[in-house]
Amino acid sequence: MTRYVRVRAILAASLALALLAPMVTAQEPGARLTGILLSEGDGAPVDGAVVSVDGPDGVVVWETLSNSSGAFSLPLPPPGTYRVRVSRIGYESWTSGPVRIDSAQATGPLRLEVPVRAVPLPELMVTEQTDCPTTPEERQRAFDLYESVLPILDSMSTAETHDSLLVRLERPIRIWKGGRFRPGRDTVTVMVSEALPNASPGHLEAYGYADIVDDSLTTFYAPDGAALASPGFLATHCLSPAEAEVGTGAEIAAGLAFEPRPGREVVDVRGVLWIDTVANEPRELAFNYTSLRPFLQRHLVPPLRGYTELRTPDRRVRILVIRIEESRFGGQLRFERVAGDRWLIREWRILRPRLSYRGYSHPRTGNSISPFAVPDEYSGEVLALFRRTNRSPR
Repeated sequence: MTRYVRVRAILAASLALALLAPMVTAQEPGARLTGILLSEGDGAPVDGAVVSVDGPDGVVVWETLSNSSGAFSLPLPPPGTYRVRVSRIGYESWTSGPVRIDSAQATGPLRLEVPVRAVPLPELMVTEQTDCPTTPEERQRAFDLYESVLPILDSMSTAETHDSLLVRLERPIRIWKGGRFRPGRDTVTVMVSEALPNASPGHLEAYGYADIVDDSLTTFYAPDGAALASPGFLATHCLSPAEAEVGTGAEIAAGLAFEPRPGREVVDVRGVLWIDTVANEPRELAFNYTSLRPFLQRHLVPPLRGYTELRTPDRRVRILVIRIEESRFGGQLRFERVAGDRWLIREWRILRPRLSYRGYSHPRTGNSISPFAVPDEYSGEVLALFRRTNRSPR
């Protein structure tokens, strides 16, 4: 889809490579590349700019946004030669020359002065290519919302955000009672390091929010803070603003809606991140899984076919198309500040699909299986936060 935007200025930068020399040790766990973007001349912060580190093959290694103070922070890539790219909606992007990132010890954040000069033709119109069905104004509003809570989301992805968590988990089980299996719930309390175990953002970008284990078991992930703050999330999702309904705190809440970009074929997520616009804090997230039928059809129907054919004398079974309502599957996450600038996912509820079936037998058409997806609910909550040193709760 082609959208039109007005070019207001060209963002140009001549970043000195010497500024990029001081780095933290690349092999140090949790090492990060931090800095600040300032306008050359007046020293005004350059906010809302995308700062990315591109590898030798041009692929984005890490990407983040500068905040209202012009500051940015992203994980430090392995030692090697990269290019730093700075871009901003309404401005022309700029890419540096080769930058060597080594294991030199950091002396402080990078201070990057970015020259900004106006275009002499203010009415010049150019086209912006995007596959997201949103206007430039909607994308700008969504990008501003995303930027306002990005530091909080990003902080949830670092090990330093919390120590050890006492977590209560609930999962579905089947109990043999009265001569049949009946649904039940199993509750366990465990000590873990993360509120919501999940796959890495890179894995979610490449393979989606569902995995297959041992050819028949499935694992579904939720979009936690690390996933939402990753550059891969921006690369694979369209963002748009969503308005809260009257009577639900609409006067202080705004929604950041997201959905997979067109053509995304893996299991993905769409939903809304609700944000307190007064405090610039995330409240909760509601999401649904997408593209479930192809995943279940590809990975779970073959084992089902093999199982039913072994139980059928003539081994001829017709498998019908899976019946599934994607709106039934997804989840809710509730974010909470625990101390100072420390945040975590306090509660979560996930409804993931499980394949069940009904069998039919007909004298002319033979045996057939009608598979359908039913929800299994997994939930949990953080009960206490413990210090690493003495295991005393906070």
